[in-house]
Amino acid sequence: MAYSSTIPTLPLDLLQEILYRTPAESLVRAKWTCKEWNGLINKKRFIYEHLRRSPERFLRVDQTVQVLDPVNRTRSDSPIPDELQPSRSNIRAMVHCDGLMLCIWSDKEYCIFDNIALWNPLTRHFNVVEPRLSQEPQRFLMNDSFGIGYDVNKPRGDYKILMFSASHYGEAVVEIYECMSKSWRTLDGSKVDWEVFPSRNGVSVMGNMYWLVKKKTKNYVICFDFSVEAFKKICFCYDLPYDYNNYLGCFEGDKLSLLQQNQDIPSPIEVWVSSKLADGNVSFTRYFSVASPDLPALRFFTSWARDNTRPVYCINAKHKRIIAWYDRVYTGLVLCEIDEGGVSNQLVTAQHYRDVCVATSFCGYVYKPSLVPLP
Repeated sequence: MAYSSTIPTLPLDLLQEILYRTPAESLVRAKWTCKEWNGLINKKRFIYEHLRRSPERFLRVDQTVQVLDPVNRTRSDSPIPDELQPSRSNIRAMVHCDGLMLCIWSDKEYCIFDNIALWNPLTRHFNVVEPRLSQEPQRFLMNDSFGIGYDVNKPRGDYKILMFSASHYGEAVVEIYECMSKSWRTLDGSKVDWEVFPSRNGVSVMGNMYWLVKKKTKNYVICFDFSVEAFKKICFCYDLPYDYNNYLGCFEGDKLSLLQQNQDIPSPIEVWVSSKLADGNVSFTRYFSVASPDLPALRFFTSWARDNTRPVYCINAKHKRIIAWYDRVYTGLVLCEIDEGGVSNQLVTAQHYRDVCVATSFCGYVYKPSLVPLP
């Protein structure tokens, strides 16, 4: 009792520092300790500062929602949202932004239509985003692409969702969904004359969205800037095969990483990192490469029978190391570290009890748990 009674008397700056270092999962429970804690933890400034300091997690949707700490190797499981329960095998993609997941999924196995929603896996809040009533058809098409971000010149939390497609009756369609007002509007004059890479591996970084795209015979990284609501080509990429085996990710919070792996056996891995995105003239340089015979197939689809689902990975900048969590048929979920010397520190985090993998092909994502409320 003496310990509990002394906590509220801590100086505010010391209390904040303690709570900043507390995992978001614990803050969900801690905010009910007292009114002071609840008020502090629910403040917008506290939420985003805590998010900035929080380490990355890995998230997968399979039989449950699985969140893995890749450093401490601890894992938690929670129920899948009711809306995704009957269709978890039809999740096309997810995009992470500030602890919120933009989910794109189909509610039927072979359906040309998609649904989209915003989901906070930590708070378990889930909001379906409805298409415009004037939109024909009144559903999202399977080849639509989506992104999420915000205007960096406005208060944080006013999120926007981007939808674009170049195949609506032969015309490019670009629309913005304002999450606060729950309304769609068309961006006139936006030109979409390129194809997004098949993996739909868009990534949200510092409020903007980035994709690998192909235009004729050239490959680019393009950006959608939510502040000015326009697409920008930021970098030309050489020698990228137009397939599922190129992963675009966030690196150190303000850069991009690009992981490549081809179909050769054994299959080498190359990791590239960009210059700072805020600097304007963005370029990629090779960070490191691995050519060990025991490398896993970190690919969406492969002819190798032993590995066939999307990995989750992040790049450890301090040690030049890939930390990957992938599904290996007949083995289970494997967490491993890959550096220039090859694979090390492998750990099976979950076993398979069937002869075939039941996980979805697009179920793994890098994620930061946060208390950011759904708009």
